[in-house]
Amino acid sequence: MVPREVLEEDITKFIQSKCLIPGGLGLWELYFRKICHAWGRIDGIIKPQHIIFAADNGCNMEGYVGYNYEVTQKQSRNMVLGHTAATHFCEFNGIPYEVVDVGIASHDGIGVDRKTAKGTRNIMNQAAMTIDEFDKAFTAGKERVQYYVNKGVNLISFGEMGLGNTTTSAAVLSALTGRSVEETVGPGSWPDKEDLMTRKRGVVQQALDLHKESLQTVPSIIAHVGGFDIAAMTGAMVRCAELRIPFVIDGFISAVAAACAFHLDKRVEQVAIPSHVSREKGMLIALQEIDIERVDVPIQANMAMGEGTGAILMVQMLKTTQYMFVNVGTFADMMKL
Repeated sequence: MVPREVLEEDITKFIQSKCLIPGGLGLWELYFRKICHAWGRIDGIIKPQHIIFAADNGCNMEGYVGYNYEVTQKQSRNMVLGHTAATHFCEFNGIPYEVVDVGIASHDGIGVDRKTAKGTRNIMNQAAMTIDEFDKAFTAGKERVQYYVNKGVNLISFGEMGLGNTTTSAAVLSALTGRSVEETVGPGSWPDKEDLMTRKRGVVQQALDLHKESLQTVPSIIAHVGGFDIAAMTGAMVRCAELRIPFVIDGFISAVAAACAFHLDKRVEQVAIPSHVSREKGMLIALQEIDIERVDVPIQANMAMGEGTGAILMVQMLKTTQYMFVNVGTFADMMKL
């Protein structure tokens, strides 16, 4: 592996030789550099894979938040069939994707079957999952990354599906950072009305109070107040860090998973790339845990779709700019004209 400082000098010389205004491409140069550092070389082609982790949450299934939990099943099947926003983004841009069932409340597996259980338990009454269940979902995430890296994939983006997961993500983020529920709880798929927000903040606060003695480590935090999708994404992101594979964060849930992964492996910061600033209240808090500020995030579109919609758009822009940086002509060639 080329030493970091040597590679940085090589990248700088490479860019300076090109027919580009120095610094004129702003964040795209930043992320070109980040990708090259992750790979340990200046490479020409991004070979992406989008992974959507799907799971149900006990607080939703028992009617405390959101819609009927069967929506997770139906929308996950819809994604497998390619009929959703994220999958159309993938199809149009030639980005392969998969749906990984790590905990949908269905009898059969949907998409790639890595079902840990048929949804988590209700965090208002008991731990969402056992540590063994956390380990199973966490390992499933790591395994999916390894599977694609073995096939030559060199950049991964993440999405999720599971009603109630902004609630569990806010709980995990508050437990991880010590920030209040007023700072971490947003509307998710609810209307942004104060009476509903008061209720949702109450759900998260009740869960945090119930489990406060157990919220000491990342595995314990996710096991007590998180979801299988967060556990799987956290594992996947840790594996990306271990393998030096850059990955693209989508919205709030995947940003919380990235923060958790960073607390487990500081190398996550070196390979994590943001895509958009979700309108969820705790989004920037989660990103700041891995030293990403609003100015570092290219897409400012007030999105809150999930499934990885923002991440897929970012992958396409990264593919475009990577191709340009590698193939754009040099000043020396221009001067020969």
